[in-house]
Amino acid sequence: MVRYAAAAVARIASAAVVAVVCLLAVGCGGSEDADGSLADGRYYGYIRAVDVSSSPAAIRFDQAEFLTGAEANRAALEDGVIAEGETVPNDYYVRNPDAAEEELPVASDVVVTRVECDAGCAEGVAGSFEPFAESFANGEPTLEDEYRGAQSQYWVTVEGGTAVAIDEQYLP
Repeated sequence: MVRYAAAAVARIASAAVVAVVCLLAVGCGGSEDADGSLADGRYYGYIRAVDVSSSPAAIRFDQAEFLTGAEANRAALEDGVIAEGETVPNDYYVRNPDAAEEELPVASDVVVTRVECDAGCAEGVAGSFEPFAESFANGEPTLEDEYRGAQSQYWVTVEGGTAVAIDEQYLP
């Protein structure tokens, strides 16, 4: 009986080693391609700067995590932001474990949406890239401004290593 248990433990240990080696070889399902660039997908984070002098224009993007509900509470507790039994304000938490930035070229036909706060705030209002880019040169924008530049947070859609959509995220 002990011999069978030892053999089973050895098989499990071997399988675990193989799994770890495979994960190390192909990555852990992260959001980067083999060359380190963002894979196709939609990412949350901060646009730190916009360069319109380059061709194509480019953004400096700092990827973060936008978490809600139980996941937000778990992450905030792990990060020491809330205590056991507390919940995050407004049911969301932004986790940005590092300030690494990636430069992404911007598609010439990039789709930009913004938050508009007149009588109330609404997401997904159609915008355009030129005034969005200009807002990064403006000091301290407010919710009354059409674009809020680096003071806001965004969802960036990447296709083929290029930003094809930039959507401002409303945060209460």
